[in-house]
Amino acid sequence: MEKFILVLGRDIALSLTELISYLKKESITFKILDQQENILLIELDKKININKLGGLIKTAKVVDEEYLENLDLNKDKVTYTTNDPEIKDYLRDKFKKQKIKAFYKSEVKNLNSSSKLDLELIKFKDYIAQVISVSNPNEYKKRDELRPNFDAKKVISIRLAKILINLSEAKREILDPFCGQGTILQESLLMGLNAYGLDLNIQEARENLSWLEKNFSFNAKYKVLQGDSKNLSKYFYDVECCVTEPYLGPYFKKYPKYNEALDVIRDLEKLYIQLFQELNKVVRNKVVILLPIIKTNIKKSLKVNINNILKNTQFKIVKNPMPYSNKGAIVEREIYILDK
Repeated sequence: MEKFILVLGRDIALSLTELISYLKKESITFKILDQQENILLIELDKKININKLGGLIKTAKVVDEEYLENLDLNKDKVTYTTNDPEIKDYLRDKFKKQKIKAFYKSEVKNLNSSSKLDLELIKFKDYIAQVISVSNPNEYKKRDELRPNFDAKKVISIRLAKILINLSEAKREILDPFCGQGTILQESLLMGLNAYGLDLNIQEARENLSWLEKNFSFNAKYKVLQGDSKNLSKYFYDVECCVTEPYLGPYFKKYPKYNEALDVIRDLEKLYIQLFQELNKVVRNKVVILLPIIKTNIKKSLKVNINNILKNTQFKIVKNPMPYSNKGAIVEREIYILDK
């Protein structure tokens, strides 16, 4: 077991839950030693593949006391940073003695930065760790925006898709009965999971997944069918897990009146009841799903009754729902993890 310092994303509780789900799924032995806000000190028996996680910003391996003294990057020019002023001064003097052109990147003092440098050291209490992997938001952006079909208003982010998939702890396959443009299917394939999608209109998802095959390497398989989630069991019979963002209601440009929002919630609840009746027939293990909370013009929020939705199914809530929303959003979201 080796010690690592991990920097979690902005939704700390959600990122930690995702991390633990990922570690369990990958059979990685771990022990959380300490945590302060989004900084986690952890023991692991294997390294983490940061590309498979949506809520992890960077990983750093804890080094021993002699590390700084023996540090030799074998370069004539380096860019570096650290969150500790004493380490900063030490490195500045060391590089100067070694006659290395060193550039300190002060703008990345914030540990949430995803900049990739020649050297980044993190000080956490009595531990020093060297950053060994950093998430790459530019890669996500490229994968999003270069697809044949991309509409930021219609799709969930790649980060969120990864988080949801990891929360399911799926080891073989996932189903998305509201696959839309195929983001969840796409990320599942790149994470080595077979992906099955259903939607009323599947043309965009098919085009995006065809593009993915041509531009990325993966061994998993996918199937996308046109159909209604209300009749899900006519199309799929037995799948491991479901990961989905279903229809969340109409797009509101302003806060709706209470009665207007109430009508939307009632309609959505009927849809979700039918959905879960079908999921109960098809899904063996977990369902990870986003459900809406609608803010109204009288500062009251409305959400569906999860107990009504799960009635007459075998699904149980694994843990309390976790909020996930953008600042100023009229329709906020909660992530539910359900299991049989």
